Amino acid sequence: MENQINKPTDVLAKYARQPKIYLTLPSGGRFYAENPMEKSGSGELPIYSMTAKDELGLKTPDALLNGEATVQMIKNCCPLIDDPWSIPQIDIDAIIVAIRIATYGEKMTAGFNIPVVNEEMESEIDLRTVLDQLQGHTYENDVHIGDLTFHIIPLTYKHQTVLYQQTLETQRIAQVLGDDKLNEEEKLKVFKEGFKKLASTRLDGVAKQVVAIKTPEGEETNPQKIAGFLDALAADDFDVIAKHIDAQRAKFEVRPQPVKVPDIHVKNGAPSETEIPIMFDQANFFVSR
Repeated sequence: MENQINKPTDVLAKYARQPKIYLTLPSGGRFYAENPMEKSGSGELPIYSMTAKDELGLKTPDALLNGEATVQMIKNCCPLIDDPWSIPQIDIDAIIVAIRIATYGEKMTAGFNIPVVNEEMESEIDLRTVLDQLQGHTYENDVHIGDLTFHIIPLTYKHQTVLYQQTLETQRIAQVLGDDKLNEEEKLKVFKEGFKKLASTRLDGVAKQVVAIKTPEGEETNPQKIAGFLDALAADDFDVIAKHIDAQRAKFEVRPQPVKVPDIHVKNGAPSETEIPIMFDQANFFVSR
C-alpha cells in the first residue's frame, strides 16, 4: 500500500519533449525586457522541436500573414522567451533556423537555378553553417549627424509584421496601377494614395527604431516628438539614419549559400559556383522530414 501511495502520478514526464539544441541569440539577449539566455542558467537558449500542432499552424495562410503562427511556434519551441512578439528583428532568423534544425535535422534540400544554362537543380545545405553566419555580429546603436546622436534599436517582431502587412498593401496598389480597366485619372488617384502610404510606412519603420535623440542641450525620448522631428528632417539626414538601420538589419539576415555547379554545366558556359537563396517560406522551409 505504501508503495502505491508514493508511486509517481505523472508516468509520462520523462518522455516529454527535451531540448534538441541550444542557441546563443545573435543579440546576446539585448533589447529584451528580461534576457531569456540568462534564465537558462547556461547562457544559451534551449530549443525544442515543433509539434504536430505547430506544423498545422504553419499551413494556415491567415495565421502566417499576421504572424500568429510564428509566434505560437516560438512560444512552444522557445519557452524561455516570454513574449515572442517583442523579439528583436535581428534574432528572428536565427530562432527560426534553430527550430528547423531541432525539428528536421541539420540538413535541408533547396532548389536553385543554374545561370546561363537555366537548369533547375537541388543541393543539400548545412543549416549549422547558416546559423554560424548569424553569430558574432554587433548591433551598432548610434548614428551621429552634426551635434545630434540618434539612438537606434531593432524593430520587434510585432512591428516587423505590421510593416510587412503595410508593404503588401502597397504592392497591391502597384498591381492596381497595371490594370488596363482603370483610366488615367483613376490610376493617378491610386498612385497618390499609394505614394502617401509608402512614405508613411518608411517613416513609421524608422521612427519605431529611434528611441532617443541626444543634443548638446539634453536628450529627447518622447516617441511622438521623435516621430515629428524625423518627419521634418532633411531628406539627406533621414537617409543616413535609414541606411544605417538597413545595414544593421542586414548583418543578422540569412545570406544566400554558395554551391558548386556540376562540371557538365560549367562546360556549357555556366559559372563554376552560384548561390542558393534561403527563403523562409513555410511551404518548403518547415515541411521536410
